[in-house]
Amino acid sequence: MSQRIVRGCAALGIVLALAGCTATGTPSSQSASTAAGSDDPVRSSAPPVASATPSATSPAPAPTTAAFDRSKHSLDDPSSIWVVVDKQRPLQPKSWVPPDLVTPAVPHTNVPQLRKVAADALVRMFAGAEQDGIRLVSLSAYRSYATQSSIFDRNLATLGRAKTLQLTARPGYSEHQTGLADDLGDGSSCDLQVCFESHPAAKWLLANSWRYGWILRYPLGDTAVTGIQTEPWHFRYIGKSAAKEMHATGVKTLEQFFDLPDSPDY
Repeated sequence: MSQRIVRGCAALGIVLALAGCTATGTPSSQSASTAAGSDDPVRSSAPPVASATPSATSPAPAPTTAAFDRSKHSLDDPSSIWVVVDKQRPLQPKSWVPPDLVTPAVPHTNVPQLRKVAADALVRMFAGAEQDGIRLVSLSAYRSYATQSSIFDRNLATLGRAKTLQLTARPGYSEHQTGLADDLGDGSSCDLQVCFESHPAAKWLLANSWRYGWILRYPLGDTAVTGIQTEPWHFRYIGKSAAKEMHATGVKTLEQFFDLPDSPDY
């Protein structure tokens, strides 16, 4: 570059700075980047210009928290981990069979079957409980339409209609048929009994199951919503994100969480 150009830049520093002139007589990095149409600025050997320090009274930008997306999974498709099954929402079709049932390697009284995603989470939850000195036992996981029919008919004969409808879902209306539910206990005489609620295992599950994507499905005091009396042993897999959101918001039932109608009866 000629000395005349250098002298021109020195003499008219302010003007040329605004126009993008540098000590080498070439456009500044910002101007070069813009001219090239690039999103990434070109490196410049010139020292960076210090930005002004924000005022101490300037408000900090408010943190943004994305709203939980309740439309991420279907509530009706039986293959969805968010499918909601209650007395108003039978499985479609009622005889549906999960295609990916596996047997989780956990202590049990009846050989459990669950959908793989739920089975994997159950194994992790049992391991977490064991680390905390809690023993868990799987009592009843997947039940087919035929099995649920047999249980329902037996309870009708022994308990009567009113009690049966409080305790046992009709075939096609049972969460157990989804392959995403398991009745859990600790191997004591309170298994499948309301007295299980006072046991350390039940308390651990209530406090920690959400960390593994599981929730207590039929909590105390929400029979008018779920249509089922309190069952401190019945847990349902819905995935970590939804379980975490339910825990954070304090919502106890799937009907309330997904803004569905109460299901007190068929």
